Amino acid sequence: MDIKKQNLSEIFDDRFNQKISKKEINILMDKLANEWIEIAKKLPNPKSLFGNIFHQGEVGILFSNTGKGKSILGVQLADAISSGKDILGMETTVQKAIYFDFELSSKAFQQRYTDENGITYKFNEKFIRVEIDRNKELENEELSFEDLIIASLKYQVEKNNAEVIFIDNITFLAATNERSKEALALMKLILELSRKRNLAILLIAHTPKRDIYKPIQLEDLAGSKALSNFTDVVFCIGESVKGSNIRYIKQLKNRNYPIDFHENNVIECKVEKVSSFLQFSLVEFNSEDEHLRKVNNKDIDDIDKIMYLKEKNISNVEIGKSLNISESAVRRRIKKFQDRIK
Repeated sequence: MDIKKQNLSEIFDDRFNQKISKKEINILMDKLANEWIEIAKKLPNPKSLFGNIFHQGEVGILFSNTGKGKSILGVQLADAISSGKDILGMETTVQKAIYFDFELSSKAFQQRYTDENGITYKFNEKFIRVEIDRNKELENEELSFEDLIIASLKYQVEKNNAEVIFIDNITFLAATNERSKEALALMKLILELSRKRNLAILLIAHTPKRDIYKPIQLEDLAGSKALSNFTDVVFCIGESVKGSNIRYIKQLKNRNYPIDFHENNVIECKVEKVSSFLQFSLVEFNSEDEHLRKVNNKDIDDIDKIMYLKEKNISNVEIGKSLNISESAVRRRIKKFQDRIK
């Protein structure tokens, strides 16, 4: 058996070496480490696009729960970059930006940037918004829908000579991005596009419902977690107990620069429409803990007792009587427990 394996191995090696001898196969480039440094010295330093959070030529992910303002912040960042104005007190650089909007209809987009008097916000001409053309054939015998989107994305980048692109949201590039194989294939395409053109790419992603008692972690990215392994930057938006329109921004990954906005120094913002522009407005810098819902110790004790009694098949009414609380309070505590373990 070993001899057969060895013979098969030798045959394979001979065939491989024959192919190599006919045509050199090598897509890699080698230089001395010092040579690489000298080459890199001649390249310009990446320009800031969102303070120290996001830079020219980087691939990043912005994520949060549904309805917490990812698209609002994404458009605000694209607007700041296209016009060169600061955003949330942080500097940016004028670049041509394309916002691939697979979320809002054109009417919803218009209404979002129109005030109560019907006055609309005027975006800079370096800001280009792209959506799917529903009048065109969206089915192709040779290409999947995701491949059509990626091919169209490349076309738009070249056509408009874009320097920064926003993709809202990532599920339109790969519906199965939670699988490592598909994630790897997708990120190869994204990274190739970014590195060849020195293109900054921000992918916007949803997250499932998360435990609002705990700080946001990279693991909360869930289905897109595999994608984050290949990105330079990951930052997120968190909801706050301070109010329905209060959010905080937190950095979770930065491959090239120090993380300034961590759990002890998040960016607290207020979502509001200023004139006709819906935006995140800077409030202050504080700790993430200030925005998290505090766990009541009595609730924890009650929940532990309730779940123990539920395992004994005791009804909510009987549990309430034993703990001297109402049946509805029992149901609320059970829901809290279920939300925490989702």
